[in-house]
Amino acid sequence: MAVTLLVWLTSAADKLTEESKQAMEGALGTQADWVRTNIPTAPKDRESRGAVLFQQVEDPRVALETSQWESLDQHNTWLASEEYKNSSVTVVPHFDFSKLEYFYLDGSVFAAAGNEAQETPLLKSPVISVSRMTVASAEKEAFIEAWAGFKGSLETFAKPHVVQGGWRAQQADQDTDEFVIFCGWPTVEKHLAFGSTEDFPKYGSPLLSLTQTRDAKHYHRVL
Repeated sequence: MAVTLLVWLTSAADKLTEESKQAMEGALGTQADWVRTNIPTAPKDRESRGAVLFQQVEDPRVALETSQWESLDQHNTWLASEEYKNSSVTVVPHFDFSKLEYFYLDGSVFAAAGNEAQETPLLKSPVISVSRMTVASAEKEAFIEAWAGFKGSLETFAKPHVVQGGWRAQQADQDTDEFVIFCGWPTVEKHLAFGSTEDFPKYGSPLLSLTQTRDAKHYHRVL
């Protein structure tokens, strides 16, 4: 099954520096070369694989690295390669790895929009929101039903920007699932206005009532 990797990195400086971005650009480039050589079925360009870097708006020290893989095993093969080990050497000095967080989502979150002439893909949005929600596993089916209504309302408000969501592939807790919502926006303010719409109580309240924890942050793409 295809997966999307999310990696949160925290800069060793008070923000992402040009040097840290250059190191990440080199690492992502090395990964792209390895994929082209070793995975003939994968898309040939980084954009199609969602292999990019975002910087958080709320805390400029935080970066979000993303990439899409055909399976967990495929990504693990990359991690075991000499190319990965060598490219990591240049990245490590720029980040505080005691704050590293990462996990996979089921599916390809950053797949191109169905009609790019009418929709703005996540990777081309000026800002994206990343909303993490934990749900009791016993409430997962109810959450999926509530999400269907909420997603439709969110898509209408965010149009032409794309809305995507995915479940965490490996549970951190056997009794808890995590769902992550991605949405493109022209500005952070546009996202914040969504909570004041007439439809929000109708579609938002059922979804939020099923969540145990919620965390929403905004990001803009830097690589």
